Amino acid sequence: MEINVAKRTGFCSGVQQAYNEVKNSIVDKNKIYIYGELVHNKKVIEELNRAGAITIKGLDDIPEDSINETVIIRAHGISKAEKELLEERFSKVIDMTCPIVTNLVKYVGNKQKEGFFVVVYGKPDHPEILGLKGNVDENKLLITLSPVKISQRKILIVSQTTMGEEEYKNFIVSILTINSFTEVLIRDTICSETVLREKETLELSQKSTLMLVIGGKNSSNTQKLYRISKKYCKRTYHIESLEELKEIVISSQDKIGIVTGSSTPTSQLNKVLEYLSQKKEDLS
Repeated sequence: MEINVAKRTGFCSGVQQAYNEVKNSIVDKNKIYIYGELVHNKKVIEELNRAGAITIKGLDDIPEDSINETVIIRAHGISKAEKELLEERFSKVIDMTCPIVTNLVKYVGNKQKEGFFVVVYGKPDHPEILGLKGNVDENKLLITLSPVKISQRKILIVSQTTMGEEEYKNFIVSILTINSFTEVLIRDTICSETVLREKETLELSQKSTLMLVIGGKNSSNTQKLYRISKKYCKRTYHIESLEELKEIVISSQDKIGIVTGSSTPTSQLNKVLEYLSQKKEDLS
């Protein structure tokens, strides 16, 4: 059995900063509120909740006695209206929105002021996109995963930061083909960290007989790595827990490639490696 792990694993820098902030705040206060899931990883959320973090799913879940408490805004960002209300209801609001997401929001807002209608390649119900919509002019914004006909002529095309690079390129080509824009501005807004992980996944999947993609089932960037790997390695599995791994048939002849989403902690990867090391020993 051969085991190859991608060079880029564990939390990305934005997620790591948000995670550290929550952990440090819990130490200081014994209790901390998080507005929305900090990251799309069930195991991480469960760990933080056990430590004293309380996840608020929406504005209706804000406790009545929150005025003396602290709340942390998730890495995906939130709408302007939500943030203003949090500032009214909590004594302290710590904004841990990923800097890359913040830059996207600012860029879109500025270009709308210059007269651009903005097309965003992304998932309409993704937290990052909901936050974007709540910070810019929705009347000058279209969120879509499929190329469509647009009446506006001065267009800016951007992407949700966690989408696939190749998929975004294909989207751009398709939407330009079916429209007649007079002015088009295209911006690469995909997180560079996720792009590098895509490339590693592509390389590993082409030389592996079995691929493990570790991360939350609701994580866009992890889902993207799974889709890439599946193209080249049919025995690709998206796993969130060690229990799922134990159900996979592994042979001594397998060449196993391992990648993780950017919201997957190193601890989850280590558990997988420990299991595979024991499996390798048992099969030898």
